[in-house]
Amino acid sequence: MNLNLTGRQFDITPSIREYVEARIAAVTEDKTLNITSVNVVMDREKTRFQTNIVLNCKYHVFEATVEDFDLYKSFDAAADKINVQLTKLKEKLRDNHQAEPLREAESKSEAAAADSAE
Repeated sequence: MNLNLTGRQFDITPSIREYVEARIAAVTEDKTLNITSVNVVMDREKTRFQTNIVLNCKYHVFEATVEDFDLYKSFDAAADKINVQLTKLKEKLRDNHQAEPLREAESKSEAAAADSAE
């Protein structure tokens, strides 16, 4: 996984870099999604900070943008949004894999109808 961290209008300190890397690693710990890259852009505008996270998976692109007066709060909120999007995708994939084939569903309904007819 490739992590790009960019700071606009301010310098990225080692403590910010460590915090971002740890949080992104926690969000992307599931290896089944095949995450290729994560781009984090932190922008400072007078008294506000804007954090934009773009996460690229094999067939999906997730994006979250949050503005706040605290840099860490804006990053945490954006990471939470990405986490929710990844969770929804994981649930969707899991639910689609657990669906039973149509042939088996039809044979079960025919067997149930035959049992109730007797």
